[in-house]
Amino acid sequence: MTRALTRSNEHYQWGVGVMTSLAVTTLVKRIVSAAALAMAVVVTLELAFGYGATTPIPSIVQWTCMIAAYIMGAFWWFGPWPTLGQAFAFVVIADLSIFGATITANFAPEVTLGKCTFLIPMGMLAGFFFDKWRLAAHIALCLLGTSIVAVYIVLERDVDTFVAVVLWAPIVVTLTGFVLMLQLTTQSIRTEFE
Repeated sequence: MTRALTRSNEHYQWGVGVMTSLAVTTLVKRIVSAAALAMAVVVTLELAFGYGATTPIPSIVQWTCMIAAYIMGAFWWFGPWPTLGQAFAFVVIADLSIFGATITANFAPEVTLGKCTFLIPMGMLAGFFFDKWRLAAHIALCLLGTSIVAVYIVLERDVDTFVAVVLWAPIVVTLTGFVLMLQLTTQSIRTEFE
């Protein structure tokens, strides 16, 4: 277990070192911050224009997800580069917040499922910086959350199963495929230079 944690931290530190050597640390922080803030603004607009949840518990979930996204956006914009544990916690909280805000919004089913694409920037962060186990946790959360949303729109919003699959499949392929390609490329580059 100790060896796996050491390798995981080494991979993360290697990614941070590459980013630092290319002088793009601030740019990467701003991109991650912009993704978190975009999620927050979308939920804010949903609430402002009447697409928010209509019952108390979903409303609490939606507000909590929005506030979490604003806090995470501010952290990435103003804070120092996070440790591996902080970055992983950010990705997990962001995954859960995206799912929570998506499932509680009062939108058309296509929009509801389409909001799962906010998981892609989190996958980019995970794909480059995380070891395979943390990346697997992110992918599992994405697949589970997106699949629950797809089942929800079939059961609760009377969307045809075929339509839900047609909406769900490209999102899942993009979420997993892009992140895995980024991870494999990163591993190949790291192996080449070691």
